Amino acid sequence: MSMVINMFVDPLLIQLARLAGWRVFATIAASVAAAGASVAAAFAIAAVVRHLLTAEAPLAEAMPALSLAALAVAARAGLLWLRDIAAISASNHVKADLRARLLRHALDLGGAHRFSRGAGGVQASIVDGVEHLQAWVGFYLPQLAAAIIIPGCLVGILLTRDVGVALIVAIGVAIVPLAQRAWSRVLGERASAHWDAYERFAARISDTLRGMETLVALHATARQGRTLRVDAEELRLATTASLRSSLAVSAITAGAMSVGTAGATLLAAYHAATGRLGAGDVILVLFLAAECFRPLQELQNYWHEGFHGQAAARGLAQLQAQRPLVTDARASDAAWPAAPAITCREVGYTYPGARTAALSDVSFALPGGSTLAIVGPSGSGKSTLASLLLRDIDPDSGEILIAGRPLPSYRLAEVRRGSALVAQQIVLLDGSIRDNVLAADPHASEERLATAVAAARVDEVTARLPGGLDAPVGERGARLSGGERQRVALARALLAGASVMVLDEATSALDAMNEALITEALRTTRGTCTTIVIAHRLSTVIGADYVLVLDEGRIAQFGPPADLARVPGPWADMLAAHQPIGDRP
Repeated sequence: MSMVINMFVDPLLIQLARLAGWRVFATIAASVAAAGASVAAAFAIAAVVRHLLTAEAPLAEAMPALSLAALAVAARAGLLWLRDIAAISASNHVKADLRARLLRHALDLGGAHRFSRGAGGVQASIVDGVEHLQAWVGFYLPQLAAAIIIPGCLVGILLTRDVGVALIVAIGVAIVPLAQRAWSRVLGERASAHWDAYERFAARISDTLRGMETLVALHATARQGRTLRVDAEELRLATTASLRSSLAVSAITAGAMSVGTAGATLLAAYHAATGRLGAGDVILVLFLAAECFRPLQELQNYWHEGFHGQAAARGLAQLQAQRPLVTDARASDAAWPAAPAITCREVGYTYPGARTAALSDVSFALPGGSTLAIVGPSGSGKSTLASLLLRDIDPDSGEILIAGRPLPSYRLAEVRRGSALVAQQIVLLDGSIRDNVLAADPHASEERLATAVAAARVDEVTARLPGGLDAPVGERGARLSGGERQRVALARALLAGASVMVLDEATSALDAMNEALITEALRTTRGTCTTIVIAHRLSTVIGADYVLVLDEGRIAQFGPPADLARVPGPWADMLAAHQPIGDRP
């Protein structure tokens, strides 16, 4: 029995099935009870046949047994209805619970996490993979349990009536799992190949849709279409191979069940002809033999889902096995401070697999409430330092202090609530402008919302749009220009009221006039917010309190911009390079 269970059930799936709790047991109990009702009907019909074949027994005496048979049939129908209701309830519960857990886990991994199978593969697992598990938990697993319990009990009853028939049925029942055992490895491999091909195709489709504008601009749509056709053909071949294997084992097991039923029928008829079985017992034996194979026949309907559930579970297990880059292991109950001072002490970080460090020995002290401009050539480590300050990643060496306390001593929830990022690549959620700004604080008053919208010059955008703040932004903000998306993101960050704000090329898509207006609006946060500004255009950072110049991951200069301008160095060179040619010395 344990061999049969281990053959069909992945331990990972058993853990997931626990999410359904009592619903799975209710489904199994209803299936077993429905089989019990069939057995009761079989005994009652056998009694009716005995009464009808006995000349001296009046028909009236058979009515109680006939009524019992009718009640048993009605009870079976009701129990099967309850089984399906419990199975659907289990499926929906697992789907909702598991998706919520997976999404929470994906969010807990953090913004800097890179999924091993790409975002498209993760999306396929959370959407379609969970659908496969829904069918596995709600239907396949309960039916598997019924296919083990019911034939075992009925073969025991048959032994009390006819040992030969019981043995034939037992052999037929045993052939089914043995045949499936022989094919299980092939089926498992082909189901896994099907799921891998599906994930690749889903990821490719997702990437294609996100990059459609780029593909059109590069005249690469035809080439991408050919790539998609290749992936689609691989998916078709993998699906066909999986179905072919599933149909082959289904044919074998269906043959075993047919031979077992026919053999039991012939032997029961022979024993009846020789007087070893009465007519009523023949009917009973035939009913019980057919009922033995019924759960196995129904299991065949979910056999394909069983292997696809196992394949999908492995993808989900890989997602769940991915660990966050940062944790609360060293956190205390310290509250996030207002406008904190920030100190870096010999901070270093190397990305996994990289040969050189992104940052090395970075040390500086930034007073609370001031503005720090981080400048330097591309690849100098500016965004890496921002990720460290926001604690998307932790340094490999050194430490970062916020208001004199190590950054990991604050809970991640406090860090996320007390800091805000406006990145160069803005992501807006499908909804209205109001929805996207209020995402920072859903309970913000209309006055605070209006202040943030005006400071980021979003009011100029809404004045031109039908619906104003309630105008839809479209998928990923497609209905807004790049500059308009950045304004909405700035308004969102301002509404958050964060005490640490990081702007990573946040004004890169704005014209000079709007950049100046927004830069001026950000100056109003001085004293109440510690601001980190990363930019290549010096006009964005010229009014900062401090400038940090990075070069190849190391600090080239740090200090007030006016002081740095008076000494030879990278900052003075940058200022000179941005002067009009006629004004240069």
